[in-house]
Amino acid sequence: MLGSLLVVSSLTGAARAQETRLATPAASPVQTVGTDIPILFRRDLATMGLVLLGVAAATQLDRPVAHGLQSPSLQHSEALHRASAAANTVGDPGALLFTAALYATGRVSHRPELADAGLHATEAIVVSGAVTGVLKFATGRARPRVAGLEPDERRIDTDEFRPGRGRGGFTSFPSGHTTAAFAAASAITSELRRSHPGSARLMGPLLYGGASLVGLSRMYADKHWASDVIMGAAVGTFVGRRIVGYQHAHPGNQLDRWLLPTSVAPAQGGLTLRWSIPTR
Repeated sequence: MLGSLLVVSSLTGAARAQETRLATPAASPVQTVGTDIPILFRRDLATMGLVLLGVAAATQLDRPVAHGLQSPSLQHSEALHRASAAANTVGDPGALLFTAALYATGRVSHRPELADAGLHATEAIVVSGAVTGVLKFATGRARPRVAGLEPDERRIDTDEFRPGRGRGGFTSFPSGHTTAAFAAASAITSELRRSHPGSARLMGPLLYGGASLVGLSRMYADKHWASDVIMGAAVGTFVGRRIVGYQHAHPGNQLDRWLLPTSVAPAQGGLTLRWSIPTR
């Protein structure tokens, strides 16, 4: 809750600063509008290759990490179970609810920066979720609870994949909760870096730290391997940053044109939805 209030406060302050800058002719953003930024850069391919190598290396730690987190000393802690459940909720549906609330708050309070951040962070969660869904089905990796940690319980090896048959207990790779948490964290941090760098230096570590706890909770709950979490974090971070960069480079994109002019305002007896669609 504190983190949410800090994000709203930071973005609200950024919105006021942005309004001041826009009122000054010297701060015209004309030079950045229409800049063509592709979804993928050549260097991204190299980064993806390094990430995949890192994930492959992390699979060697999957079973030791799982054994450690499933040890009786940790699993018998009621406090850790409650913390894990809370972090799990932050990943799903918490991340999506928060970004949607951020968007709605921006519309109600007439703060474009809040609405902008909320919309793009929501887009990042949806897009990264779709990518994760495809990867889950394509890889068909067994979850830890299916594999079992004890030799006499193990029915499926840690590294067993069923390509093209990812369903049920074979949807471990990557972690969807972790993907959503990191998508929200990276998108909001990217928005703050654009509008309020000082707040980004404070909020970035908090947001990414919270997303990391989501990944840890998934391993503690025996739902994912460590390499699943690492891949989910990579997908969410990449998509979040790219969505923000691309949408700001293309301010006239159809989704922003349709959703950012929408506002919800308090009215007698309820709320009034106003939706102005640009004609050009």
